[in-house]
Amino acid sequence: MELSVIDQWYRWGLIATTLILAVIDLILPTPNVWINGFFIVCMAGIVGYFTNFLAIKMLFQPKKGKVLGWEGLVPKNQAKIAISLGESIQTQLLAPDIILDYIYERNLIEIGIKKIVTWVDGLLKNQKFRNTVTTKLVSLLKEKGPEILSSTFNFSEEALKKIAKNPDEIKKYWELARNKILEYIQNQENREKIATLIIKVIKEEIPRLSKVLNEALEEYLREKKTIGGLGIGIKKLIAFDDDAIQELLEKFTEDPETSDQLLGVLDILVEEFRANLSSSETQEFIASKVEEWVSKAGNYARQNILPTTINKLEEYLDNENNWKQVEEYFFQSVEWIKIKVLDFINSTEGRGFLKAGIEKAIRQLNVTQLVEEQVMKLDTDELEKMILDNTGGNLVVIQFLGGILGMIAGLIQVNIAFSLPVFSLILITWVSHYRNKAKYVKKGEW
Repeated sequence: MELSVIDQWYRWGLIATTLILAVIDLILPTPNVWINGFFIVCMAGIVGYFTNFLAIKMLFQPKKGKVLGWEGLVPKNQAKIAISLGESIQTQLLAPDIILDYIYERNLIEIGIKKIVTWVDGLLKNQKFRNTVTTKLVSLLKEKGPEILSSTFNFSEEALKKIAKNPDEIKKYWELARNKILEYIQNQENREKIATLIIKVIKEEIPRLSKVLNEALEEYLREKKTIGGLGIGIKKLIAFDDDAIQELLEKFTEDPETSDQLLGVLDILVEEFRANLSSSETQEFIASKVEEWVSKAGNYARQNILPTTINKLEEYLDNENNWKQVEEYFFQSVEWIKIKVLDFINSTEGRGFLKAGIEKAIRQLNVTQLVEEQVMKLDTDELEKMILDNTGGNLVVIQFLGGILGMIAGLIQVNIAFSLPVFSLILITWVSHYRNKAKYVKKGEW
């Protein structure tokens, strides 16, 4: 049986018994010791019970206005209670250090990351989700794609124009680009790659190059007239044609000494290139031309590249066969981002960054203000219910015990002899409390 039900039975039983005893005492022609004694005990119980009952009710009543000058303590001080409650929770229950200790002790960050990764992986493998996202993405690109491309182009153009108008910015970016170029071409391995690439290009272009050289040679010999006619005859005699020139070029590119010679030439070119890049004349020339180059490039791109790009995008998206490719590209990007984020989070730097971010967010959390706002939103009935519910029935126990203690005090009023067992009970209670306290004081836990 619930404590509140017992309390109600006790309250009404005590009232009914007292009234019955009072009526009997009035009806009897002569006073009866037993009736009178029980009446006194019950009346003392009523006094004890309703003293506590009224004290508790006076915490919340009256909710509005005043009765005999009295205003409910909780409604009257709701704002102060809200502030005090918020501060207590902030400092004693949900202080930032307490929350952080709780998070770190239980590895909640690592657990949370694993759950998020599992959730993301599940979504990435869910074909229904992929189809929904792809449809939304294609729809968004169709609607906003041209606008996004135009905005991106405008932003880039404006940014470049601002840089072009600022000599200091040009110098800064030029020095950065120059250093990157020099850093690349001064590396021996990179120069070898360049030489290899040049030889490869020459090999691929040998047929066309040999034909051009052959035609140029014939034209040169014709211009020499008599000597030219003799030269052409000699040329035909020794078969110095396209095939012969191609064979000569192939021998040149396949000769081991060719790469060494080409690297030597590159070394000279690199040194000259470095000197030119570092010269003040080059820097001044670039600074004077950048704004013009940016303007011309921007106009050309706006008139030709941007419209073409928008048309190509629209044509691509109108073909549903390409949607699968859009899906693959998008989710590959998401997978790549997920991997990179996880790599960063699992690194020492990432863990420190994440920890600092969480600590900053928690320390900025104003629990006091949050609790204060929520308490002030409650009306007096809700606030009363919240307090009574959170006391776990303790206020009801106080009412009940008030009645019991009142009845015990009533026994003494009936006969002084009852004071002995009452004071004995009080002594036993005090000794029990003292021994319990001493036990925990000895352990250092009091």
